[in-house]
Amino acid sequence: MYFRQIFHSPSHSIGYLLADMSACDAVLIDPLPEQSELLLALLQERDLRLLYVLRTHMHSSEQGHCGELCRFTGAELVVGTDSPYDGPAQRKGHGETVVFGNEVLRVLTTPGHTPDSVCFLWRDRLFCGDTLEIGGCRLDATQSDPGQLYDSVTQRLFLLPGETLMFPGHDFNGRTVSTIAEERHRNAAFSAGSRERFLTANAPRPGHAVLPGLSPPPPHSP
Repeated sequence: MYFRQIFHSPSHSIGYLLADMSACDAVLIDPLPEQSELLLALLQERDLRLLYVLRTHMHSSEQGHCGELCRFTGAELVVGTDSPYDGPAQRKGHGETVVFGNEVLRVLTTPGHTPDSVCFLWRDRLFCGDTLEIGGCRLDATQSDPGQLYDSVTQRLFLLPGETLMFPGHDFNGRTVSTIAEERHRNAAFSAGSRERFLTANAPRPGHAVLPGLSPPPPHSP
């Protein structure tokens, strides 16, 4: 297998390239359009065929971000069943899979940050997008539902094996990987252990609601 984190400094975003080297089949998770040239070079360098571009979630302003790599490579876009994207894409629900070569990604629906948020589970690795950050989480003032987010994290992600590696969609604090066990016990946003307290602390307010344990996102962060 091949696995690579792809960091974008201006936005602190992290994308992921996964591949089955024996079949030369690859997928990308949350690639940014401004990194298309780099991503195409990485695929060419290892003679990989991009089968799917996966999106963990989508904001309405990001409609144009999705199809560029697909047009260049012939890959298919994969989004959650409730995605606002109105172009051609495979829509995947909870428990469905994405297969590339001999590798399998499992889809976990995790609404909350956005209504269409999903996570992808591959072997012992979970790709969370913005559903869960290391030590905290974020809500978008216009699209997030704190109750759904709390339920998605505590009733779906925190039920995974503790040794599961958790890879977030952003790095604001100098870390790019955690484990489910660590986030269960140390994530400041969920450590209170009460849904009611979580909702009270994160009542809607202007701008991004930054939950305990996470630095504010930089300007223009996706």
